[in-house]
Amino acid sequence: MMKANINTIRVLVLLACIVMFLPSIVYADSKSDAVATLAEMLKAAEAENWEKYVDDYYGEQHKFRSSKDRDSLVSRFKNKWGNRVISGLREASQVKPKISDDGTRVIFQLENGKFILYKNEQGKWTFHL
Repeated sequence: MMKANINTIRVLVLLACIVMFLPSIVYADSKSDAVATLAEMLKAAEAENWEKYVDDYYGEQHKFRSSKDRDSLVSRFKNKWGNRVISGLREASQVKPKISDDGTRVIFQLENGKFILYKNEQGKWTFHL
């Protein structure tokens, strides 16, 4: 009878360890995926491929009412925001990000602000404006 209780306790301890450490392992993978996404975003930005930048990484595409809205955003990146975006992405790529408790945001703390990536329903990291 005592042996069954010890085995039960061992199983419970093992399950408790899994429950405690599994989120850290999953979030670590999420964080490394976000860092890889940031590198891809920087590559597209440095190539001045703002169409790819918006199409692949902008997480609020549902706000576009027409293709003109999308084209207008691409134009703003090309003509106004591009250099600042590239500078911010370069800075972000040099800092260690922090993942939110729920694993849906990765925050890159910058000298004058922060850059945040959001995980969408498909598990892809995106940015919001």
